[in-house]
Amino acid sequence: MTKEAMDLRESRVRKRQSCREFWHSLPERISRTVEHAFYRLGVHIARSPYKWMLGCLAVVLVCVLGLLRFRQEKNPIKLWVPPDSDFVIATEWLMTHYLEALRIQTFILTGDNVLEQQALIRLNEITKQMISTQTPAENISWTDVCMKVPVISGHMYRQKRQSLLLEDSFFDDDLMSTVNQTFEPAVHVDSNLYCSVIESLPMGCLLFSILDIWNFDSAKIEKDSTEDIITKINTIKVSPTLGHPMNFSELLGDVTLDEKGRIVAAEAIRTDLMVHVSFLNLDMDKIGNIAGTADWATEDVLKWESAYLKNIENISNQMQNDSDVNDSMALYYEAGRSFGDITAISMFQDMDKLIIGIFLMFLYVLMILSKQSWVEWRFCLTSTGLLCVGAAFILAVGICSLIGIPYGPVHTSLPFLLLGLGIDDIFVINASWRKIHTDELNSNKPLTERIGLTLGHAGSAISITSLTDVVAFIIGASTILPSLQSFCIYAAVGVFVTFLLQITFFIACFTLDAKRIERKRNGMIPCIVHETFTPKSSNIRTGISCRFIDFLYSRVVLTTPGKIITVLITIVTMSISIMGLLQLQQWFDPRWLLPKDSYLSQYIAVLNEAFPNHGQEAFVLMGDDIDYASEFPKIISLTERLENASFVQNIEPWPINFAKFVSTYYATDLKTTRVTNDKFNFYLSKFLVSRSGGKYQRNFFFTEKFKCGTNAPRIVVATIDFNFRRFEAPYEWVPAMDNSKLFMKEAQIHGYATVWCKMFATWTTDKLISQEVIRNIILALVCVMGTTAFLIAEVQTCCWILLCVLLTLLNVCGFMYFWGLTIDIVSCIGLELAIGLSVDYAAHVAHAFLNAEAREDDDNARRTRTLIAVRHIGAAVAYGAGSTFLAVSMLGLSSSYVFIAFFRIFYLVILFGLWHGLILLPVVLSTIGPQSLRVIRQPEPMSEKSIAIIDDED
Repeated sequence: MTKEAMDLRESRVRKRQSCREFWHSLPERISRTVEHAFYRLGVHIARSPYKWMLGCLAVVLVCVLGLLRFRQEKNPIKLWVPPDSDFVIATEWLMTHYLEALRIQTFILTGDNVLEQQALIRLNEITKQMISTQTPAENISWTDVCMKVPVISGHMYRQKRQSLLLEDSFFDDDLMSTVNQTFEPAVHVDSNLYCSVIESLPMGCLLFSILDIWNFDSAKIEKDSTEDIITKINTIKVSPTLGHPMNFSELLGDVTLDEKGRIVAAEAIRTDLMVHVSFLNLDMDKIGNIAGTADWATEDVLKWESAYLKNIENISNQMQNDSDVNDSMALYYEAGRSFGDITAISMFQDMDKLIIGIFLMFLYVLMILSKQSWVEWRFCLTSTGLLCVGAAFILAVGICSLIGIPYGPVHTSLPFLLLGLGIDDIFVINASWRKIHTDELNSNKPLTERIGLTLGHAGSAISITSLTDVVAFIIGASTILPSLQSFCIYAAVGVFVTFLLQITFFIACFTLDAKRIERKRNGMIPCIVHETFTPKSSNIRTGISCRFIDFLYSRVVLTTPGKIITVLITIVTMSISIMGLLQLQQWFDPRWLLPKDSYLSQYIAVLNEAFPNHGQEAFVLMGDDIDYASEFPKIISLTERLENASFVQNIEPWPINFAKFVSTYYATDLKTTRVTNDKFNFYLSKFLVSRSGGKYQRNFFFTEKFKCGTNAPRIVVATIDFNFRRFEAPYEWVPAMDNSKLFMKEAQIHGYATVWCKMFATWTTDKLISQEVIRNIILALVCVMGTTAFLIAEVQTCCWILLCVLLTLLNVCGFMYFWGLTIDIVSCIGLELAIGLSVDYAAHVAHAFLNAEAREDDDNARRTRTLIAVRHIGAAVAYGAGSTFLAVSMLGLSSSYVFIAFFRIFYLVILFGLWHGLILLPVVLSTIGPQSLRVIRQPEPMSEKSIAIIDDED
């Protein structure tokens, strides 16, 4: 081999060795660079603490100006449902085209047999009181807000008697009768005469009540015997007051049938008051609630509903207290605004418990930071630490408001996260302060340098955890769920601001507090000086916590049996968690937001028991771009499929009835015959004023007002009403939603057509939430790995941190099932918080282990470094977890589902996060942990040649 080739080979070897040395020294160089940067920052702050405090306050005041643009999102569509989902698109289209809607106010009277005469009379009294409800200030009455329909009964018959031109069967009461069914006034009577009668009809409020049979007249009820009552209930099929077809048996619950199949008794009667809502006058920013659970309504409707609820509450209470009333009778009720009102209150009614928890945490932090002397009682410093967390929350709200991110109801959980991370940082800083004072050389250094050393040691640790959390939340903001996306943005900003305030404002206050102690001033009243005060030794090894940690780890955890037991416990809990995880469901029931003792919860329980077939209302929604004449065969086919679908309880099949009407009276089969648009509109006009089709007018909106006697105008919106049957869980309602949409798609109707149901908002979230949780967790874990790899640059350490976070999440998800939780928006946010907290527990210990000094001649260096790490940082991590637990501990006593869910998830995160961060991780690191970044090399012994040279010189 030539000399040139050898030189080239040696050059390549040197380059490889240089490259290896660079990557091997990279973690240490990053660590020392970061530590030096924080050291310099600490020195600068300690030299001018007041300037830094004023600077921080100025920044805070500037950012608080963002609150001028603060906006709380109250529209449930923009909170809980993906913005590009079919439901949101359909809802926005509906509210811009379908300008009217219904709200239902319902009350249920229960008893041993509510078909008895006295029970019906009592119900009649209640009903009259309800429809006479008025708002106290605006005098808004039931007739001002009710849904109005033409009144056929009475008025129509007077018109019939006055005209000899009309047949006796002009408007037959019994539409089910076979008599004169071939005679249809809309078709056979002169159009001008017929329409004059139709247009003269008065409008009446739509009310579904069994008392309609007796025209809401107690005197008529008193005249009927029990047999008369039963006969009328089973035979009358048309409303005597309105003249419209009505199935009164649907209003009876827990019915008893005789051998003939007749209803002879019932334990519940339902009464429905239909309220009209105009979407033109609807503004969710005004009428929405802070929980984002309010339904669509106008202000006048909401005011009347408030008066209605107050009125019926008084009646219900009176019935409970009135001894003269049958003890078995009870009244249950709800209004359109009930769910929004109660959930808004229940989600925030236990804020007092949160305040108590924060106060307990304050006392806890004060006890940990302070010593048993008036001078070292660090009241101001503890207050400053909590103030930083509060300021960080306000700053996050201000900054996010400034850039146009709305505030949501789930954001109330953000202070929990900031408290957990912020207080943990305080304990880490305090632990570093105490550690540097164990060295007498540091104790004699100036305060500015000691503050620099403290921030140098603590800054790199809290920067790793904080920045990892920030990146994880930024990635989490890519979710498609609006409320979760907004929360992740707020959380990322809040965590980052907390980190900045802790390393600036808190360090400045820490400096001033350290000066106060050196000047022997009182911790609560600094003007008092304790001249006789003598500071106690700062040797942390003499502390109770340090002695306990030494005993726990050296005698128990890090022994061979301790390691085996730790691994076995981890494997067992992991196995149990996998079992729970496999059974964990994505399911959110809005009823969980209701306190069990609320009137609405009681109403829902009675409704489900007495009316088990009462399902969710839905409808097919069709737009103005459909050629109804040519597409009508497809519309009929779609209606027939829905009518026969197993997930549909009942349907109002106007397309089928319309086709029968046209076939009967015009000998045209709309299923097979393509008619012109003029013919179609002519037939539709006749159908909508006929006896069988008049009730379907509410299913149409036209470009102009519909008039009897003229062809129907162009259709803007047409709907087909149906009811889903009652479902038990997502495995039933999600397929029902998907199948109804599939029917719609397979119908291949050209133009805008979809299926809409208010519950699709919840069902869509149920369908997507598990995918979002898995996606967010995977992305967050990738971010944890990437961020720690960038900040620590030691692959093995990053892997162990990732393992601890992964195991913590697995345990939390698995034990959520055993604790009665499901995957929903609340638990999804809880798991986002879990990632942030679990990273802290593991990263602090791993970082302390990596930076613990090791001697080259120490044969058991890993175990020694592990003890140094847990002795230095273990107590701080445990204290931080304890403070977080105290902050949320009172929420376990809450009746709010949101607070209970957060408490359970936080409890699991703290429990398993501490286990993996403070028990499992030290076991792993003490066994196969990476090499220290700070190896103390022993001086090499001098060779014999060197000794001889020294002797010769002597």
